[in-house]
Amino acid sequence: MNLDISRRRFVQLLGALSAAAGLQSKAQVKAVRPESPLATVNRKNLVATQVKAYAWQDEGIDKLLDNLQQKGNINTVFAFTFLSEPTDVSGRIPLPDHGTYSKANPEIGGAFYDYDLKYFQNTTLRDFHASSKFNVISEVAPKMKARGMDFFAWDYNNTNANMMRLIPGFTEISEIDVYGRRTDSACWNHPNYRAQLTGRIESYLSGYPNEVAGIIWGCERMGPLDNMIGGGWATTGISCFCPYCRAKARARDISVERARRGFIKLDELFQAASRQQRPADGYFVVFWRILLDYPEVLAWHMLWNESYHEVRSELYGTAKSIAPRKPFGFHMVQNITFSPFYSAVDNYAKVKDYTDFVKIATYNNAGGGRMASFLKRLCSTVFADATPPDLLPLYYKMMGYDEKSYDEIEHNGLSVDYIARETKRAIADTAHSIQIYSSVDIDVPLQPGQRKSTPEGVEAEVNAAFAAGADGIVLSREYTEMWLANLAAAGEASRKIFARSTA
Repeated sequence: MNLDISRRRFVQLLGALSAAAGLQSKAQVKAVRPESPLATVNRKNLVATQVKAYAWQDEGIDKLLDNLQQKGNINTVFAFTFLSEPTDVSGRIPLPDHGTYSKANPEIGGAFYDYDLKYFQNTTLRDFHASSKFNVISEVAPKMKARGMDFFAWDYNNTNANMMRLIPGFTEISEIDVYGRRTDSACWNHPNYRAQLTGRIESYLSGYPNEVAGIIWGCERMGPLDNMIGGGWATTGISCFCPYCRAKARARDISVERARRGFIKLDELFQAASRQQRPADGYFVVFWRILLDYPEVLAWHMLWNESYHEVRSELYGTAKSIAPRKPFGFHMVQNITFSPFYSAVDNYAKVKDYTDFVKIATYNNAGGGRMASFLKRLCSTVFADATPPDLLPLYYKMMGYDEKSYDEIEHNGLSVDYIARETKRAIADTAHSIQIYSSVDIDVPLQPGQRKSTPEGVEAEVNAAFAAGADGIVLSREYTEMWLANLAAAGEASRKIFARSTA
């Protein structure tokens, strides 16, 4: 008997059982004593940041770690080990005062670590290594450990059309939209894709048991209805109508054809809105009428979102079956703070059942322009009867915000109260049963004319997050985007807060 294969199947079975049984393993972990071998060990006063693979080679590992520790007071690094987006920032944003930004890893997509193929025997998606031979885990993690820092594998799974070109076989697992066209997004219900995602978790924890201290997993995707409504995180296609999703729908007694017709009618409505062809009864009335006539639209939307929950819970169960004490958590796309539609389906109260922590993208400076863009999109689809300034007062009441006018948030960003409110909401929704890590906006890329980060502003953000009850902060988005004065302001602010808490 091949013991490796048997162990893999056992691990996958545990992960699947965790998802199917409502994550009983999570409940058990939360109920055990802290000294139990099943209890997750979370770092107190976590201060983290995200670092892309090319940055270690660009600046040098020791120099980069010096900046993180000495300036940012950072004790945890979410190091990109898998990424489906551009690996460098050259030409995309004004470069800050560190790094030379050579094109060490210019490709899009791939794994920045070496993995054993034995973890991927149940999938054909085995060739996904980045062209760089730099192994982030083996090169960086030991040096971090020697400094008392934690290395978290950051597995980031956004969509990118180049993934179809760079990963052999990826086109075969892509979603199929309502019109029968393939998209650049992978289908959650394709067993080939699920097996690859699970294999990556195994390859981190079993392949590097002494180097990887935890895992953060992220994907900024939404279901078909949220994609149609829009926002900066919308992906292409009203999806998915592949054979696996159709079979899953039929098992739930959802009519595939009626779902298709309903989505097409919605698409026609929103296309008319883009041409300002208002129906006699108005956009919202017709939108609601289509949902009443075709409840299969919402059923299909929930099928997509529940599949997303299933995948994440299976990954969590897999991780806990291998390394129960190591934290495993999720990055939450900023749309969960903006959209009443998206936050209804990807709510913290549900996610808490299969995670140890969530990292919330509470970028307040960049958030103003992002919120304005989301409102603009809402007012060209569901609420096309109104303008963004018309909708704004009601929107603030729905979301619990107390922010400025539409023009002001677009140019001046959101207040630090936005960070505090979202932190408190996550704590309330989860009954603080998991760790809540708030993001501190440090030079997140902006549109021209929008408010930029300052040391004073960064200090206020750090204070707001911890005052609201955050268990830790993530200096965001990435180290490669940050000016050192702003990084240092975050470090000084957290040092003062921790000093007061131990005084």
